[in-house]
Amino acid sequence: MNAIEAKGVTKIYKPLDFWKKEPILAIQDINLEIKKGEVFGLLGLNGAGKTTLMKIFLGLLKPTKGYVKIFDGKIEERNIRQKIGYLSELPYFPKYLKAYEILDYFADLFHLDPKKKKEKINEVLDVVRLSDKQNLKVKAFSKGMQGRLGLAQALLNEPELLFLDEPMSGLDPLGYKETRDIILELNKKGKTIFFNSHILSEVEKICDRIGILHKTKIIDIQPVNRILKNYKNLEGYFIKKITEN
Repeated sequence: MNAIEAKGVTKIYKPLDFWKKEPILAIQDINLEIKKGEVFGLLGLNGAGKTTLMKIFLGLLKPTKGYVKIFDGKIEERNIRQKIGYLSELPYFPKYLKAYEILDYFADLFHLDPKKKKEKINEVLDVVRLSDKQNLKVKAFSKGMQGRLGLAQALLNEPELLFLDEPMSGLDPLGYKETRDIILELNKKGKTIFFNSHILSEVEKICDRIGILHKTKIIDIQPVNRILKNYKNLEGYFIKKITEN
């Protein structure tokens, strides 16, 4: 059973302004299978459609055509949604709240057992290396720390599948390493991870496979080790593919 299966997924946006009649094609004919337990990176230039595709997988957008299966079910099914965690590109939390208070709020949204809630919050804080910051207000957090707090809330429900939207965007070198190490640790625990990125040097250290989304279409999918063997680095391969298309 695949973690994600997409067949012929197309998304066309209607014009936002009444005087513009041309629809906008965001993605078209996306066919993709993500295996359970793998780390899959979706690469593409800004505006390629990466976030649109992820939102369709999450059920936040409806495809114009095609279908998506998550663990052989539909994302609308409650038991399927309970298996998913999501970190947005720009997670936002009230700056006057402490990290622990934010996770306590999300734990209640997930209906965690009150007797186990504190233990679970401490567990995810430890995973994202924020245990010593749990009583610090978010206004004192760096961007990297806010991202890790967002990842902590995505882990509260013990998801089998994690969607990460540009998890390394805007991070400094230390933030890259911390986020990379956390992703690899989660994968070792059996979690399937799907993420969007444009930071090629980090993707090649994390992913089992990558897909390239360019001009609304997936133009190639390859195992990272094969790419590195033939191209030495992901940058050369990526540039070659997008210039060919």
